Amino acid sequence: MGRQTGVGANRIRVQVLGTPTILGVPDGQHVRPQAMEFLVYLIVRGGSAYQHDILGDLIPEPPHRLATQRLHTYTYNLRQTFRSISGDNTYLRLRRHHYTLNTDAFDIDLWTMRDAITAAQHATSTEATTAALRHAVAAYRGPLAADTGYPWLARHQQAVSREFLTAAVNLAEALAHRPAEAHAVLDTAAHHHPDDELLAAAATIRDRLG
Repeated sequence: MGRQTGVGANRIRVQVLGTPTILGVPDGQHVRPQAMEFLVYLIVRGGSAYQHDILGDLIPEPPHRLATQRLHTYTYNLRQTFRSISGDNTYLRLRRHHYTLNTDAFDIDLWTMRDAITAAQHATSTEATTAALRHAVAAYRGPLAADTGYPWLARHQQAVSREFLTAAVNLAEALAHRPAEAHAVLDTAAHHHPDDELLAAAATIRDRLG
């Protein structure tokens, strides 16, 4: 996705794997729950979305004018929060009804995981593939936006969990020569998704590991 992988001093850290959290919010700065949902929505979509999609998924009930006003309120709250953490910058742009996060201003666990998976897919050596898969698996702290119950979330949550579990199984296979590490990877994946069919199918890996 062309994002920087280093964490600069002024980059804002956001976790959406597990409980959604903006790290480093100072005391006294309130993040509206609806603003947090809006941020998660943008992150899941790669950092951008058009207003009509946002309104349809996040604020479908009120008349268009009222829904738009609410979205502006959430946008303002996010911008204020970001400034309170890292000072003046262009964190969230709005142009022609298109909302876009400045990806260089953020360090986000979901993007870290997905970028590592992409790196593994394009790696030219076993060592590089394994390192990238380790990075991807380490970034996962739990299901996307766990326990939030966002109405629009289910299909995205399933897609992200599938990406993680596939990376975990691939990493375990790559670590077959290190059975203890491979078992640990599968145990971590099972902790997050104990009943997933992909992990049940991965039982053959455990059999090979002994």
